[in-house]
Amino acid sequence: MRLIIDIPEPKETMSQACAVPLATRGMRWSESCLGQSAKETGVYVIHHCGVIKYVGKTDAPTMSFGMRLRREFHETASSGKHNYPKLALLSVPPKIMVSFFPSKAIDALVKTEGLTIDTWGKVEVFEMALIHAYAPEFQRHHVARITKQIGKYGIAKEVLEHLLKAKQQS
Repeated sequence: MRLIIDIPEPKETMSQACAVPLATRGMRWSESCLGQSAKETGVYVIHHCGVIKYVGKTDAPTMSFGMRLRREFHETASSGKHNYPKLALLSVPPKIMVSFFPSKAIDALVKTEGLTIDTWGKVEVFEMALIHAYAPEFQRHHVARITKQIGKYGIAKEVLEHLLKAKQQS
């Protein structure tokens, strides 16, 4: 069995992005800032000033980027927890940017030989791979949890170590 994941360079990922505003309590947040990506599902990358801050995914095949990012960027929807307080501390301008990897694109970036992983499984694997490859500033504490999760998919520990080593060299 073989799993092959093509991970774009961080600069390439950040070059395709849209600005996403924060909305404090009482303000309205609209998914229209996400353009055509608003209704899609997959993995997203939050970045600011050329630094990747967070990698996440829509939490279910039926949850869109619009629904998910509302919970990240709207103070009320986030209950003032998770990433919202960290995002609120960023100096704006420059704007907080988000890049998207829709499920269809991920399907082409995650390939298998000798095993079958459905589209949602590929989204989960791709999210984990990006977290390890990009080492987002807000997620450095997730490395142990993700290592355990990757093991559940039968991905060799050496693959993970290779990803981490490659990231440290870049």
